Amino acid sequence: MTRQTQPESGGPREKGAEHSEGSGRPLASVTPGTDGMTEPGDPWAHAGLPREPVRDDRGNIVLAHTPTTREGRPWADLAWRMPHVDAARCADVLCSTLRGWVLSTEDEALGTELIGRGARILRHAHGYSRDLRAAPAPSAWSAPEVPAGLRLTGVERTAEELARLLLVAYPPGHPDCFGWTPTEARQEVAGILAGKVLGPLLPCSGLALDGDKVVGVCLVTLRDGTPPHGGPWVIEVYRHPAPRYAGAGAALLRRALWLATRAELPALSLVVSDGNPARRVYERLGFRHVGASRTLELPT
Repeated sequence: MTRQTQPESGGPREKGAEHSEGSGRPLASVTPGTDGMTEPGDPWAHAGLPREPVRDDRGNIVLAHTPTTREGRPWADLAWRMPHVDAARCADVLCSTLRGWVLSTEDEALGTELIGRGARILRHAHGYSRDLRAAPAPSAWSAPEVPAGLRLTGVERTAEELARLLLVAYPPGHPDCFGWTPTEARQEVAGILAGKVLGPLLPCSGLALDGDKVVGVCLVTLRDGTPPHGGPWVIEVYRHPAPRYAGAGAALLRRALWLATRAELPALSLVVSDGNPARRVYERLGFRHVGASRTLELPT
């Protein structure tokens, strides 16, 4: 099971400079209107995503990120620290400028410094991607083996049905439990189905049914950017936890990979929380680890 969710947004939100206590001037600032800005060495410079800089009080860039939102708050995604900037100094600038923001980064040193300054860990996740040009799905996956009594279909059910299963699949204590209420879960799924969360829903999405009951879900969207950090994206894959449905998620992924291959999509990518045993399933299906990141809530 995997998660990569983001609430509906009318576009990237920007945050102006915050003042550090006693200084009377900004410690740093976010430079607005710089979509497409890239810095030498930025690993996401060519990912087809907007990039914005964060500057210190001298105007020097300390970090680049992709601006978006998370649960209605500004989110600095894919944050990358400039190589010449000390992690501690960068953390000081971010805690002054991006107060209350959510930030995701693969930079372990920066994450440690931010946590030491009061940032709260929201998620530790691993990115996976299968390159369908180099490793297309085999034709046998056009009709993958499924647990006895199940059948695979397109997504032709309501958000209510899919949300009910989501809450069963992610009980309290699960690495990917967000603590949603039934209403919040329904709103999240409805947003995905409507193409309002990480892009439009793709036809390689599917369901596993036991009779008329939904017991497995795989939702694939077209995320901004290019693989492995964008493009066709498995935003949700989950199943009913009953042992008799073991294998339903893998079957849905095989089907999705086959349909994506047939549609000449370049890849399928996803993220999964650290500690989720589903990582082994993705690896068996040919997904390759492409990085790990922490998502943090910066102190206010």
